[in-house]
This record gives sequence, structure tokens and C-alpha cells, in this order.
Amino acid sequence: MLIGELSKKTGLSKDTIRFYEKMGLIEAKARQAGTRTYMEFSSEILERVVIITQGKSLGFTLNEIKHLIETWGSVSMPLSEKLKVIDRKFDEITEKMRQLEEIKTYLIAKRNIITQESGNSRVSTI
Repeated sequence: MLIGELSKKTGLSKDTIRFYEKMGLIEAKARQAGTRTYMEFSSEILERVVIITQGKSLGFTLNEIKHLIETWGSVSMPLSEKLKVIDRKFDEITEKMRQLEEIKTYLIAKRNIITQESGNSRVSTI
């Protein structure tokens, strides 16, 4: 499939797909048609893009995803290493959640102060 079709099937922009290709996350095969060269993506690439999208939604960076794609399915990555990857990501997410809770607490307090200063008791709290 050509980049336009891959874009439609994945919902990603052509620029994003080209960026993934430049990063080495996906590959396209060059196909000559007359004087033009088209980049053709296999159906396996569609699956790879889905994996990349899922990885991003789980909080993995593109570099982490690239490393995991290269090593996860191979025997070169032992189960203990896979568990470490998952545990590290879990710890990162837990820390982000803690930080977001701190920000939320701060914003609630700030909002309450502003509400009290304005004397407007009709303003609801978060």
C-alpha cells in the first residue's frame, strides 16, 4: 500500500508516517512506476504502526518503542528484561500520577482562595 492508504487506515498524517520511517520504526520498499518512485508499505507495516500507536498511548517514547520492536520478540531479550521494562514504565506512570495529584491539590487550593477573596460563594469547587 502507498503512504496515502496507510495514512487513511491508521489515521496518521503522511508526515508522521515519514517520520516513523526516518526513525527506523517502519520500512517502505521503493517501487518504480515510469519515471516516478513510490514507497510501498506492506501489510505488516500496518500492524507495526498499530503497535507504535498503542505504545505511545501507554506512555512509551518512540525510542523506547523502537528498542522494544527490535528486541521484544527476539530471544535476545530475556523475560527478566521484559519485566524490567514493564516495571520501569509502571514506576514512571506512578510518579506522573503523583505529580498530577500535587498539581490538582495546588489548583484546588488556589481556586478556593480566589473564590473566598472574591466573596462569591456561588462559584463551585472542582
